[in-house]
Formats: sequence, C-alpha cells, structure tokens
Amino acid sequence: MKKLFALTMILALCLSSVCCTAVADELPPYVISMITPLTSANAFGGNEYANGMNLALEHIGGEINGRKIVAAIADGPDAESTLSEFERLYNKGSRLFLSGYGNSCDRTFSSMCDEMEVLYFSLNWAADLTEDESDYFFRVGAAVTDFCKAIADGAAYIGENYLGKSADELKIAIVYGTNLTYMVDYIVDYAKANGTKIVLCEGVASDATDFVPAVTKLMESDYDIFVPLQQQADGTNFQTTMHELGYKPNVTMGGGIYYDLPVFADLGNEITDGCLSVSFPVPFMSESAAKGIAKFKKDYEEQFGHIPLTHALQAYGCMQAIFEVLKRVDPSQWEDTKLLADTLRELDLDYGELSWYWGIKFDELNNNVRADRFIIGQWVNGEYLCVGPEDLASSEARIPFGK
Repeated sequence: MKKLFALTMILALCLSSVCCTAVADELPPYVISMITPLTSANAFGGNEYANGMNLALEHIGGEINGRKIVAAIADGPDAESTLSEFERLYNKGSRLFLSGYGNSCDRTFSSMCDEMEVLYFSLNWAADLTEDESDYFFRVGAAVTDFCKAIADGAAYIGENYLGKSADELKIAIVYGTNLTYMVDYIVDYAKANGTKIVLCEGVASDATDFVPAVTKLMESDYDIFVPLQQQADGTNFQTTMHELGYKPNVTMGGGIYYDLPVFADLGNEITDGCLSVSFPVPFMSESAAKGIAKFKKDYEEQFGHIPLTHALQAYGCMQAIFEVLKRVDPSQWEDTKLLADTLRELDLDYGELSWYWGIKFDELNNNVRADRFIIGQWVNGEYLCVGPEDLASSEARIPFGK
C-alpha cells in the first residue's frame, strides 16, 4: 500500500512538472532589457556589459523553468538616447531592466520605476542613489562610499602586510583629477579614521596639460603609498610625466577607474609593472572564491577574443541574481513585477554563491549590503593579477616591486 502511494505521488509530481513546462512553452519569451553605451567613448565598458549579459543567458540555457528568456540590448551613448531607448523598450513591453555601463540615467529611473512598475537592477555607485524607499528600484552593485573605504582599507592592508607599518604609522599621498573630487573626502575621512596620515592631497584639473607641478609636489612629499585617482586622459599624462622625469613611487595603489583597465597597461611595463589598484571583484580572483568564475573567464575569452574586464563580470553576476529571482517564481507570473521585486527583496545569497563573488541581501532602501568587498590587483608584465585580500587572491603580491 505504501509503495502504491509513493508511486502515485511520483506520478503526480511528474505530471505537474510536465504541465508547468507545457504552460511555460506557451508563454512568450521573457525580455530582460539593458541600455548601455555600445558607441561613444564609453563603448569599451558598454560592450563588456552586453557581452556579460549575453554570456549569462547562454550559460543558463536561454530559459528557466521551461520559459525562454531573451535580452534586449540598446545603445545609450548619452542621457538623451538612454531615456529615449527606455521609453521605446517600455512601450514594447519591457518591465525588467539591468542598468548599463555608466548608468547615466539611474537617478532618473529611481524616481520613475515605482509609478511605471518597472523592476530595475542598478549598478550605479552614486552615494545618493537610494535615498527614498522604493518597491521596484534596487542597487545591486556597490556604492562609491564602500569603494572609497576599500581604498583606505587597502592602503592599511598593504602597509601592515608588506611595509611593516600599522595604519597609524602609514602616510599616503593622493593626487586626483578634479572630476573625481566627490571621492576624495570619503577616502580622506576613512583613512583618518584608520589613523593614517594624509601628507599630500593634490587636485589637478582633469583637462590639464602640464602635470610637472603636481609630480614635483609628489616627489617632494614623504609618503609610503601613492594613491592616484584619475581617468584615462589625465592618468596617462600624469604617469607619462613621472616617467619622463625619471620618477616612480615605491608603491602606487590606484583608485580603480583607470588604473585597473587594460588601457593602463598600454603605457608599457616600465611604467605599469608593480602598480596596484583597488577594483571591483575581477575575473582573476581565486577559483575557490566565486562559484563558476573559471568557466565565465574561459568561455568569455573563447567567445569574445579577449580577457573579460570587471564590467563584464558585473553584468554577468547581476544576471545571475535575476535568474535566482525568476527560478523562485512561476514563469506565468513573471509579468508581475511587484511579485518579482518582493522575491528579490527576500533573496539571501552569501558571498561566493554567484560568479561575481558578491552576495545578495538588501537593506531597507534596497542597497545590496553584500556588494561591499573589493580586491587589490597588481600589474605584472601587462597582466592584472588579483593579489589581495588573501581569500580572493590568485597571486602573491610583490611589494615593493622588483626589490
């Protein structure tokens, strides 16, 4: 009798699964939309986002619980076109969006999503992005405040582990482009909270042509770690000026943005070798740190012909978070964005469960509190290696480099 009951239950479950699959097969493909710069100066990051999104869809098999999923990726080289593409995709029925590289309109979208009932996954790091409660807008990535704290903490980590200096013995020098001024106060405050001394904090116009005065001030400063905060144009000119003057800091730890991108390595090993940078989680982390990261990196290189940047990993990891939501909801109810949003809010994924390493857990303002850990990378012979912290590192740091 027990065997008959068990067989009956198994048959019922099988029939239920077949019915659900059949229903899902009859549903139209579910659209996940992204507006990202595929042209313009930010195209390098925009295309990395698009590639990461497409690879995530490929790895999930293009469907979840029997319902097909497709990506709608639009070019948004500027704010005007991004808003226009959002309206176009919305009018075509898109109700779930993943922000693109640069996220130029995410503040605007944060005020629109509730009224339009659009579920929005933001990777924007603006400090004031989520000041009001929302049912539909979520910051899934990191906030700039956390990144700046990671720069201060990264300096303390290097000082303690490689220079033999505690945080309150450490001295750092900062040179920054004026378009990144908004980061500086956070870094200085966090560094001072660690007891670290700021011996130089020099702003240089982002469009400056003469960097000799700033380099001279740096050369005359007594510091342990140099922290440059610059974008490509001013960072390139600053580093080139230092090289022309025959000067290279013993320890450079860039604040991401430019210093962790392949274009920085294009300056040549004589300039870049040994330079460190704080970065978002990267595809070069330890394979034991993030589930599936080795496959992500391997398949990305094979498909797109180059090593993925952290930007591709961000989009890939965010797509994995979206998939976790969809897995928990019946495919016939995916159009109910409030249900999806409530499901997202209840997600509790630990560090390392997704390929981007970050976990998922939201606070009352829909900020992901598990997007708060960062890596330290080091350039060696044109390759960006993950050298810290220890549980994420895939290579040993060489500090000071060459000594």
